[in-house]
Amino acid sequence: MMFEIRNGAVQLGDWVVFEGLNLRVEPGEIVSILGPSGCGKTTLLRASCGLERLKEGQRLLNDEVLENATIVPIITMLFQQPVLYPHLNVAQNIGLGAPKTMSKMAVKQRVDDVLQSIGLADFQRRGTAGLSGGEAQRVAFGRALMQEPTVMLLDEPFASVDVKRRLELSAMTRSHLKERNITTVHVTHDMEEAKTLSDRIVHWHELAVGAQEGVLDGEK
Repeated sequence: MMFEIRNGAVQLGDWVVFEGLNLRVEPGEIVSILGPSGCGKTTLLRASCGLERLKEGQRLLNDEVLENATIVPIITMLFQQPVLYPHLNVAQNIGLGAPKTMSKMAVKQRVDDVLQSIGLADFQRRGTAGLSGGEAQRVAFGRALMQEPTVMLLDEPFASVDVKRRLELSAMTRSHLKERNITTVHVTHDMEEAKTLSDRIVHWHELAVGAQEGVLDGEK
């Protein structure tokens, strides 16, 4: 699906994070937004998935306007730090992403297929506490794939791993996204990661009128 932010603006308290922002991502396209820490990239993703309210502008799927600040199941976000549940094993964490209408047998088969595809076939019963940063992010990515999204938002998901592993994970992620034709917005400050993962690279300052370059507390 085509995803678009049209003339978007977000204000947090007195801080105008961005305004006049326009971004259009074609169906199945992977776009990387390159910008320094604190410029507003994470806030853009949060507004895109409905976690932040747009003060102005619209977000659209296939030219259909989505309700402001509303979570849409087919838009999923992968955060910089993987959000895993320590009381559940790897397979159970991934299974949380399954549609509620899916049968238990179908969920198990789907989880096994996802684990195989992300290189964690033997990790079904592994706890999350001993996972490396790259393994934990693979699990979070697998759970996102279970949701069968049409749009995926990636918030520097490989920032916590070394450069070699980061590029390996970027290549793996690209393969899965292209195979499933998932429209993707990826934000990063790493040019090599962006080149490995995306079809198109956009610099932050090209997106918004008066795009902020200063650091906002809590912003990535």
